[in-house]
Parts: sequence; structure tokens; C-alpha cells
Amino acid sequence: MYETDNKMMTHEEELVDILLDFIIVSANLAKSINRTMKQKQIKEGGNGNEQNQQIGTGCRRRGVRDGS
Repeated sequence: MYETDNKMMTHEEELVDILLDFIIVSANLAKSINRTMKQKQIKEGGNGNEQNQQIGTGCRRRGVRDGS
């Protein structure tokens, strides 16, 4: 544990702080990867404004009603 403004952080607070740091770093990494992919697509002659297409049927199961 370490002190911040004369207050000792509990183990839970320290864990939350570390997890928030991971979230921030991963979000920045995702933005960087997305930016790089768009630049690569533009260099290859594609349109940078297109969204990536997903192939698949999604998560819906057949025969399950949605409650209405």
C-alpha cells in the first residue's frame, strides 16, 4: 500500500486503482490499433470511413421468445 494525501489505501482501493489503469491503457491501445488499421486501409486504397464488417449470425438463439 502507499500513501496519497496522507491517506492509506486499502487493498481493495489499490486493486481498483490498478484495474482502472489497465482499462485506460487498453482503451488507448485499442484507439492506437484502430488508427493504425485505418491508415493501413487508406494506404492500400480503401476508404477510411468504412466500418469493419462482422461475419456471423450474432448471439440470438432460435426458438427463444423475447418476452413480448
